[in-house]
Amino acid sequence: MRLIGIDYGTRRTGVAIGETETRFALPFEMFEGLTDVELAAALAQLCRAEQIEQIIVGLPLNADGSVSKQSQITEQFILALQQQTLLPIIRVSEYLSTHDAESRLAGHFTRQQKRQRVDAIAAARILQDWLDQNRTTT
Repeated sequence: MRLIGIDYGTRRTGVAIGETETRFALPFEMFEGLTDVELAAALAQLCRAEQIEQIIVGLPLNADGSVSKQSQITEQFILALQQQTLLPIIRVSEYLSTHDAESRLAGHFTRQQKRQRVDAIAAARILQDWLDQNRTTT
């Protein structure tokens, strides 16, 4: 099954693509400057083009697992995405995914280059974590 992982942000959103067969997620694309409706439409088009069957969205929970303000904003986006794709959407904790992606890029790229890559890498981490945790169930 082909999946996408999404690291949603109000300014930038990273996307990764992976497969349950290979159990490998790769950074794919970064969207910037779109409204939620525009982003949901772009992702729906991507899902059709890439024959995606399931969506994994990182939910930015607090360190204690409680819902954050950004989690609520992300949930609003998920509703827009659900209306556009009609695909199953799984929510997973994305705690520290962006921080991890930034640390992987440290010293290798300029600030602008990092900004262009970090969200897609964070999305790949979110999706890879999900694939690793669901090894026996998919």
